[in-house]
Amino acid sequence: MTYLKNLLPVLFFAASAIAASAQTDPKATEVWDPEPEVVLPGVGNKAPSDAIILFDGKNLDKWTDQKGNKPGWIVKDGIVTVKPGSGSIITKQNFADCQLHIEWRTPAIVKGEGQERGNSGVIMQSRYELQILDSYKNRTYSNGQAGSIYKQYVPQVNASLKPGEWQKYDIIYTAPRFNIDSSVKTPAYITVLHNGVLVQNHVAVKGTVAHVGQPKYQKHAFALPLLLQEHEFPVSFRNIWIRELGVQKLLNGKDKKGWYTYLDTLGKDNDVHNNFAIENGMVHVMGKYFGYMATKKSYDNYYLKVVFKWGTKQYHPREKGARDAGILCHFGEGDKDVVWPRSIECQIQEGDCGDIWCVQHTSVVTPNKSAIEWDQQRVYRTANFENPRGEWNTIEIICNGNQIEHYVNGHRVNWGVASLSHGRILLQSEGAEIWYKSVELTPL
Repeated sequence: MTYLKNLLPVLFFAASAIAASAQTDPKATEVWDPEPEVVLPGVGNKAPSDAIILFDGKNLDKWTDQKGNKPGWIVKDGIVTVKPGSGSIITKQNFADCQLHIEWRTPAIVKGEGQERGNSGVIMQSRYELQILDSYKNRTYSNGQAGSIYKQYVPQVNASLKPGEWQKYDIIYTAPRFNIDSSVKTPAYITVLHNGVLVQNHVAVKGTVAHVGQPKYQKHAFALPLLLQEHEFPVSFRNIWIRELGVQKLLNGKDKKGWYTYLDTLGKDNDVHNNFAIENGMVHVMGKYFGYMATKKSYDNYYLKVVFKWGTKQYHPREKGARDAGILCHFGEGDKDVVWPRSIECQIQEGDCGDIWCVQHTSVVTPNKSAIEWDQQRVYRTANFENPRGEWNTIEIICNGNQIEHYVNGHRVNWGVASLSHGRILLQSEGAEIWYKSVELTPL
């Protein structure tokens, strides 16, 4: 006890010295890792180097109509113009948090007044509308003019140009987050500059656009298409690009940086068979050997998107000869490098994609909404949504604390509440050849 009494002042002095050093040493507050990615800013009408070009003036190859068919809008002289009666168009790619740039023009010949002049809209995630309207000397309800979040927020100012002149929106958008019971965790937020003038400053969207009644939220997938509205007026668009925000590309297409292999028979960081190879910018899982490719970092509260397809080789057929693999989350919590049962698996198996597999002592809500207690069992989804062999599939996993949701090609197929809420991510080799084109994570 005397020794401890003598030691306490020394420990206190050491801790005080460290704290004092942190306050006086500028290096103590310097952050060097991670290093921000280099992005070349757009010059003139050019988009930033990391932007996705949605319309470059040539075609609408990155769009469909709302039925999945080729859009009926007119592309001419680098401009796309609404063909009245042809319907709205949506992007083939889904988006969540993003920066969007879009230029638009209402008809130079003015016909009508109020909402009957150059009416269209930019609808984020096909649900939340930023109004497009000829609002130059054209009075209408204030929460329905250009720059408004339709029927929700009045723009701070009217920055509209004359009809027939090109205008632009620059939009910063944060997608809503939902809890597993469909309640809103956080609403969508939007900031809008109209012709370089701030008209919406990080306002909380109140829900899906509603022409009649009050807006309200309805739970949906994390990432959804952008929609441009056809509203019977020949509004024109050009120079449309978008930047995904917050997305961490866990695969760099060059090497396995940030990952390590974990083979059942050889142990950590030992892949002498090159079972997990980098080819053509993708991860090629040979499948002959059982094992895992795991992230070195641990994660919690995230949206994970994985794009994969089956290869031609199969070494260890599973049920009914189906190909088998998996995406495992929350691995390594508690017992380091113990995969089972310290992980939550999104099953990738032909005919069974999206099953939840092997969670330890977990209360789960199944697709038929019955609660069960289980240990190392599957929770099956009610329908198959995977594409035929050889085609790309998208698996989406939302880990919201210990709440887990699985989506297969846009369809919510499984959800549950797990005992695990943190850990690494694994790609599984389970006897079949598989290609992973991308693994992307967005913090929630």
